[in-house]
Amino acid sequence: MIKHKVFTKGEYVHALLSTTQNPNVLIPVRALIYDVKFDDVNPRYQLRIKKFYDNIVFLKSYLFGGRFIRDFEGKETRINLKRQEYKTVKVLEDRVFNGDKWKQYLVTVDSVFCVKTKVEQDRLFDKIQDFQTETTLKELYELTNRSVYNGQYNFHSKGEYVKALQKFLGDRYPEDDDWIDKVLYRPDHNELDRGEWV
Repeated sequence: MIKHKVFTKGEYVHALLSTTQNPNVLIPVRALIYDVKFDDVNPRYQLRIKKFYDNIVFLKSYLFGGRFIRDFEGKETRINLKRQEYKTVKVLEDRVFNGDKWKQYLVTVDSVFCVKTKVEQDRLFDKIQDFQTETTLKELYELTNRSVYNGQYNFHSKGEYVKALQKFLGDRYPEDDDWIDKVLYRPDHNELDRGEWV
């Protein structure tokens, strides 16, 4: 059962896009729903991008050369653009996504990555980015705390890692005493897959 707002063809939405090669890098956009495919799990939207919220430096790194799912059959769109030809986001929007060949650059996303307002988009983006940051903090701890690793970034104990993390985060370090254990000992998908469910 779908528990989030569903949109229709012709509506404007705020969406989070990602490339097939970097699915964890989210690109916030404002877009027009060009087509909709409903199914039992989540609708999928084919979007015409109208506005980007990132700066041109970020877009040149992660949008240019990126492959996106184009249609409901899984065909890809590749954003093959010459970086030196686009000095600003407005030039990119006007020439490519609002230009004569905009249909070449349609992208498809799951409905869970689409919301109505910019405020909702910001909230969703921040929530996902926080989760990805915490996952990276866990991975960093696992990399630097291995018993066979004695390199430059080695932490001999959890306490040593926590102290360094507190110093790094400063005022942003959560006051919740259990926060670090929730981050460091959060089960990953392999552990969840092996779990016995009653």
